[in-house]
Amino acid sequence: MKAKVKQLDRKTIAKYLSISLFILVALYCSVVLVGNYSDISKLKAQAADANVRYEQQIDENEKIKAVLNSKNKDRYIEKKAREKGYAKDGETVFYDISSSK
Repeated sequence: MKAKVKQLDRKTIAKYLSISLFILVALYCSVVLVGNYSDISKLKAQAADANVRYEQQIDENEKIKAVLNSKNKDRYIEKKAREKGYAKDGETVFYDISSSK
C-alpha cells in the first residue's frame, strides 16, 4: 500500500507542478502583454505628434511657396537673410549689446 501512496503523491506533485508552471507562464505572458501595450501606446502618441508636426510643416511650406511666387519674394528673402545675420555688400551691421533681453 505504501507504493500506491507514493504513486499518488508523485501524481499529485506532478499535477501541482504542472499547474504552477502554467500559472507562471500565464503570468509571464500577461506581463509581456501589458508591456507591449504600453509600448504601442507610446508609439501611437509619437506617431500622432509626428503627424501634427508634418501637417504644420506642410502648411508652412505652402505659405513660403505662396510668398516665393508673389511679388514680395525679394523682400521675404532679404528678411530671412537678415534674420540669419547676413548683410548687403558695403553695409555695416551693429549689434545693441547694452540692453539685456
